[in-house]
Amino acid sequence: MTNTSEATERWDARPGSRIRGYVAVVPLAVYAFGLAAWMLLLAAVAPETFRRKSRSLLHLWGRGGLWFFGIRLEARGLEHLDAPGARIVLFNHQSLLDLFVLGALWPRDAVVIYKQEFHKVPIIGRLMKTLDFIAVDRSDRESAIRSMHAAGVRVRERGDVLLVAPEGTRSRTDGLLPFKRGPFHLATETGLPLVPFIMQGVRSLMPAGRLVARPGVLRVDVLAPISTKAWVEDELDAQMRQVREVFLEYVPGATGVKTRSAAARSQSSGQGVQRQRQGAQPRTSGADDRRPESTAAR
Repeated sequence: MTNTSEATERWDARPGSRIRGYVAVVPLAVYAFGLAAWMLLLAAVAPETFRRKSRSLLHLWGRGGLWFFGIRLEARGLEHLDAPGARIVLFNHQSLLDLFVLGALWPRDAVVIYKQEFHKVPIIGRLMKTLDFIAVDRSDRESAIRSMHAAGVRVRERGDVLLVAPEGTRSRTDGLLPFKRGPFHLATETGLPLVPFIMQGVRSLMPAGRLVARPGVLRVDVLAPISTKAWVEDELDAQMRQVREVFLEYVPGATGVKTRSAAARSQSSGQGVQRQRQGAQPRTSGADDRRPESTAAR
């Protein structure tokens, strides 16, 4: 098994000079926002044409962005993106460069779950709404759950492809963050297959928080679908761990960050030690001072 604690990228992105990135950043901004504005105009005046051409326009947007930075894609397994039927595509999220990669390889009939904060970005936020993508308010847990449920209903009814980052946010560390439960609850509820979409080299060319990328080569591996038809809620943590292990065969895990299962084991161990210590203390009263089960479970 691959050493998941290794904190170095396993794909050589062959990063070039930052000079091209600095030179390209202004023309790229004009291109990205300009094309997005043109897409909004097309949606307003010719909605049917916009609907038919939206995938091609997203490809143009993503590939153009990569071209400005001098970044080339090496993609494998793309047949799994355009296979017939609804599915959930899980991608590792590292920086703004991911947006151009996703755009360049955008699947047919796809929607993405994105954070509501994107609505604050001029033109781009409006375009995401127009494309009927699914916004999630991460500050409101109940709202986020409703958004995930709506996504499940939509994917089942329309046969869409749902793109979602299982880490929940960009990884600002040196590797893959622990996965959130939302996409896996959704997979268990719908029985839809999970398709890993694994990007390598992004951190070498544009780390999180940067606006300028270096030229180089990114690798994308789209893996065969993982069936979830036999999944049950009681085994969700184990199922999440198995899927994360698939990603860890390609990208390193974040160091110093506990997965959900590891944190649960640590908490359980700590509670056990605490109970042992409490049991060793002499009682000062004859009353039963054990905590109620409902309090201990919290």
